[in-house]
Amino acid sequence: MSTAIERPLFFENQILGAADLTATVEHSRGLQARHERYLHLWGIAYGLELSGEDDEEDGEKFKRITLSAGVAIDGNGREIVVPQSEPLSENKFSQLQLTAGLKLEEVWFPVFLVGRDQAAQQQPMSTGACESSAVVRKVEGYEVTFDRPGKARKLGEQPAGGVSDGPGNDGWKILLGFVQSNTAGDKFTAFKYEVDGIGRKYAGVQADEIAARSGSLQLRTRTAPQTKKPAVVVDETGDGRLQFGSLDATGKLVPVFTVDAQGNVTAEGKIKGALTTGTVQVESGIATHGMILPLPPGITEKQVSDGEAIVQTQVSLWTTGETIPPGSFSTDEWSAFPLEVSVDSERRVRCQLRWVQLRPAIIGVIEDHPAVCNYLVLASVKEKTA
Repeated sequence: MSTAIERPLFFENQILGAADLTATVEHSRGLQARHERYLHLWGIAYGLELSGEDDEEDGEKFKRITLSAGVAIDGNGREIVVPQSEPLSENKFSQLQLTAGLKLEEVWFPVFLVGRDQAAQQQPMSTGACESSAVVRKVEGYEVTFDRPGKARKLGEQPAGGVSDGPGNDGWKILLGFVQSNTAGDKFTAFKYEVDGIGRKYAGVQADEIAARSGSLQLRTRTAPQTKKPAVVVDETGDGRLQFGSLDATGKLVPVFTVDAQGNVTAEGKIKGALTTGTVQVESGIATHGMILPLPPGITEKQVSDGEAIVQTQVSLWTTGETIPPGSFSTDEWSAFPLEVSVDSERRVRCQLRWVQLRPAIIGVIEDHPAVCNYLVLASVKEKTA
């Protein structure tokens, strides 16, 4: 159960005991842990990446997998620091109590980082005429562990400490990735960061309000600006605007979608997906006989078939100026008349010309040929009734 937080106080000529000085340190640790626990989201803060180097031994190929230096914050607000790169231990992996008959080379085993308090190596402490072996340093260390397949599914359900508690001792698991091994379980053969939709979790922020000091706030997908990576910017330009786009080589946003403070929208490209009630979309172009007219952007066949969208079409004959039927090499005189220009219930175009030979000798020769038409398709989303 959580208890009230006590802050050590001191006065002149006070004899300080070990508990007084320890309480001072623990107060600061607890303050920092609560900040990390309740104003941030636990996970990897920096580094802690896996890398593999191909190797071979006695004709067997395998990988030597290394964990890079980095920092993580666990669900209790405990900071876990890996100060330098280190290889994953095949010996520790081989100590897993695995289910009989499990094909090691076909399954992925989770790799976890866990914070551990460890005794520090120290010289004997001198206290007057005597020496003491009392512990005066503790290493806020870590351990890299492995577990059986499936053990990474419920990491978000790990129990955290009480409201006033400090960082705790150890036990909170942070997923680093997954590894595969050979049949014997003594060599790694592969690694990756995600299996069945479960992957590394990165530290974040819990906040209901974020304020910029420069008048411009940028959200991006990488810690450092990278060319062609997406970003969102909210700034005070004009009366204010929100923009989405990608970054250029200088880290500046190239917007493709902008909304200003008056609600005016500027967008590059086409609008796709569901549209709002009353919105009208237009598609136009040139079609030939037998062609199915396309729907405007944002309107789907399902919306039309379900009666959620109303479609109207208009077609008009498009003449090319030809004076003889298609495929004819005759210099005889012909005349063309519209035979049909329409669109059926499937939006299939019916567009034909009837050609009649006028001269010379054989009058009355008739040929029907496909033609070309201009089309206009209007589609609107119907208002849904309660």
